[in-house]
Amino acid sequence: MADHEPTRDGGCGDPALSQELRDALALLSEHSHDEDFRTLVEDVLTGRCGLVEASSTAAFSNVVFASIAQEFHQLTAQEKARLATQAGSSEGEATACGSPCASCAGVCALRGSPSQ
Repeated sequence: MADHEPTRDGGCGDPALSQELRDALALLSEHSHDEDFRTLVEDVLTGRCGLVEASSTAAFSNVVFASIAQEFHQLTAQEKARLATQAGSSEGEATACGSPCASCAGVCALRGSPSQ
């Protein structure tokens, strides 16, 4: 595995989180039939492109965000309400890790704990 700066891979400087993100991208790529997406993932995994940069492309959106939207539409009204309640809850709210990768606050917040 190549060395990646936290701002490049979205892992907040946490090697374990960086590896999880890389593994998830590799898995998505393996199961995708979209050649543009597969090329984009390869660019991220080899360090030619950062995850934040990649996530703003059409190739990424067409694969990742489209499937998230599709899954969301399959949820029941009760499941959607539960998710909305969780999203609006300030109890146990995560914060950014405070490391130099300020652009990754979303990843840190999803983890639920600060990176050290």
